[in-house]
Amino acid sequence: MYCSHLSALQGLLNDDQVQSLETYFSNLIGGAAKNITVSKLSRALNISPQVASRVLTKCKEVGIVNVFYTVRCPECGMLIKKWDSIADIPSEPFECYGCNEEIEVEPSDIELVYALENDSVFTEGQQEELDLSARAVVPEDSMESIFLAGNINEYLFHPTDKEYEKLKSMYTSIKNRLGTTKKIGDTLEDLTKYLFNLCSIFKAAGIRTSTNQIDCCVRNQMYLKYGVLDVIGGRFFIECKNESETPSGGYMSKLHSIITNTNSGEKGRCIKFGIIISKEKGPSTFKKLAVKSYLNDGIVIISICGDELKELFDNKGNLLDLIERKANEIMMDSTTDLIEAGLYES
Repeated sequence: MYCSHLSALQGLLNDDQVQSLETYFSNLIGGAAKNITVSKLSRALNISPQVASRVLTKCKEVGIVNVFYTVRCPECGMLIKKWDSIADIPSEPFECYGCNEEIEVEPSDIELVYALENDSVFTEGQQEELDLSARAVVPEDSMESIFLAGNINEYLFHPTDKEYEKLKSMYTSIKNRLGTTKKIGDTLEDLTKYLFNLCSIFKAAGIRTSTNQIDCCVRNQMYLKYGVLDVIGGRFFIECKNESETPSGGYMSKLHSIITNTNSGEKGRCIKFGIIISKEKGPSTFKKLAVKSYLNDGIVIISICGDELKELFDNKGNLLDLIERKANEIMMDSTTDLIEAGLYES
């Protein structure tokens, strides 16, 4: 029943393991179908927790399972909260109703639990409810372990088909230059803010500083030191350029100047990442200036053009994958196409 979806796992599992996975899913009913974890799958298929983590992440990506987040009190081990979205996990301390201790949730305290998207087709098999007993978090089931295993981006950016359609519609209105020049600029900014707000841990809005108008300031609500999140930091700036010709290389220097001026009031860095989003592809000087900026002060600035946005929307791609690839191209000063090299999917 899931064979066509499970074919996406062929790079992770051999044919026998894929068949075992389908059998495992088919034998889950009731609560068991909503209580799948990395450790259980690892034991059932006799595979490493790292591989089991990547398998469940891929299953989430292709729509076989969804995920929810549970937290256990690090003091008493009681399961005290459950969230459907990572964005709902509180950043502030709260009280455990089991031991009355005030706790601050760390990634190692959060368990990821998976549920089959459609378990109504299962008619027989094992049943098992969510484990409510007081116990320590199983390390391989923790958000920390799963994110460290890779594919964190899938958990943070996963728009619906309807949201992708809206993105394509917004892009088309920009490409076709509907309205006045200001209207086009506003539309590009609206598209950018809508796109980045689709990432569950981002909040994006235009702001003014005492010296500049920032087209889009993105706040990272859950600063995790994993993957691309470690590169972008707690917040970053985006500048939108809607010209119908190649944008000026000076835009890269301007955004770098805005970021360095913002950072000048602190001993540490307030912002270490930026993006230029343009209707047309940027000049070759964009990359040269971005690499120079990174080598001089560690600030990473990437550029994304309209054609890349269209490809992202048409292919229902992952925005964070695109950002990660672009950032790596700058930090490594790569002259090799990282997609053609097989490091990223198109």
